[in-house]
Amino acid sequence: NYIKRDDMSGDNVTISDALHVDLCGKHILSFLTAKDALTFATTSKENKDTACLGIFEPVKLHDGIVSWGDSFGSGGNQHRWKEIHVPIAIPTHSVQFSCKWKDQGWGNRKGRLYITGYKDCEDLDSPFKYEDVVCSTDCDAEHDWRPLRLQFLVEEGKRYFVWYKVGGGGGHELFLRNAVVHSLIYDNYKGYLVRQQRALVAKGAYGDAPLFPLLLRAVALYAQCSFADDGESMINKSIIDALEDLGLSTSNKNAMDALVVLASSMSNAVRDEEPGNDDKDYMICDDSDDDSDY
Repeated sequence: NYIKRDDMSGDNVTISDALHVDLCGKHILSFLTAKDALTFATTSKENKDTACLGIFEPVKLHDGIVSWGDSFGSGGNQHRWKEIHVPIAIPTHSVQFSCKWKDQGWGNRKGRLYITGYKDCEDLDSPFKYEDVVCSTDCDAEHDWRPLRLQFLVEEGKRYFVWYKVGGGGGHELFLRNAVVHSLIYDNYKGYLVRQQRALVAKGAYGDAPLFPLLLRAVALYAQCSFADDGESMINKSIIDALEDLGLSTSNKNAMDALVVLASSMSNAVRDEEPGNDDKDYMICDDSDDDSDY
């Protein structure tokens, strides 16, 4: 667990020392899976403090059930579905996409899911290259509902998308239910990123309406600038009350800094949303909460 210094002093440097030098260990932990990174953080209080990892509340990628069929004879092709928004203003270690999935319930099994990562997103409607796939299902969809989890390490500057393949030959379908995204992030604000995000999720803030995150960011920036050097807020109490009514913490500058970062990421996600494929005849959406089998 020790690294030798390059100088001639002969002193030993612990892994935790290296983590302190490297923005909470972002570079070192980037080589570990989410499970291994979290395990490292739980081995001691010092490692927990230096790793400063936090798990965001899951954000819905789609509510209810979505299904695709191969009625147009293109079931054997891959089709882009949705973008997984990685919060660009927040250092993110890894992401997990979770859902339940199944195929048509009979016959051959051909359904697959893929997640791709791109730095150049100019031609998203073309078929993906397999070198762009960061993770995928290792088997075809079963005939009955099964849980699915796909995890990948986040590379800075990339955007990530979910793709699907129904399978050709006639009669094939692919169903997804309750798709959500979990993010393992570096919380450099003493845990306030996770706390503030949890409050925003509880209030349904991660929807498609662009106005809320823009207003929230403006208010948060104003509140952030109100903190004096002694840590006391000089902002009007009505604004503090409004933020606290949303379940958000306004107790210190770390809390407001975290809120600004979250609001900035939310507004960027809405602004950068790419229009999906024109699937209105190909995709059937059922937004009900009915969990019964097909």
